[in-house]
Amino acid sequence: MSRDKIMRVLWESEYFISENTLTVNVNRLRSKLEDIGLKNLIVTKKSQGYMIP
Repeated sequence: MSRDKIMRVLWESEYFISENTLTVNVNRLRSKLEDIGLKNLIVTKKSQGYMIP
């Protein structure tokens, strides 16, 4: 899923949302998933977005 689509769905707006906001939240989610044994569940596709293989 593309970063733009994720931002539109989650925040329902593109105003005042920086690219860094999504990156920080994805990293926090990854950390929580790793804590429960789901390492590398979310994969970054450079210049495309994120995917769950």
